[in-house]
Amino acid sequence: MTQTTRVALDDLRVAGALLLAAGVARGMLHSGIGMPCPLRAITGVPCPLCGMTTSVTAALRVDVPAAISANPAGLVAVLIAVSLLVLPRKAAVDLPRWVLPVALLAMWVWQLFRFHIL
Repeated sequence: MTQTTRVALDDLRVAGALLLAAGVARGMLHSGIGMPCPLRAITGVPCPLCGMTTSVTAALRVDVPAAISANPAGLVAVLIAVSLLVLPRKAAVDLPRWVLPVALLAMWVWQLFRFHIL
């Protein structure tokens, strides 16, 4: 039997709303300058979250190709945030414990291929 973790959705709804608001604000104020990834700046190796700001901003502009090329997880984050805000309310969900580590590993592998490290 797979072990699960109960995830309360109220905090995720707030985080999702903040993510959407920040993405919209960044899209409106975008000056062309992004935040550099500290790990990549120091080591040359991208972190799993590299490109998330660009991806979320592109997803909110409905520029799906740009969102996917920056980091597909940004598009997924926007879809989850919107879903949490508009779909019927649930208090919590049970997620298998392997979901987060596997998602982070997949994001990191994407970045390593994206930056031609693998």
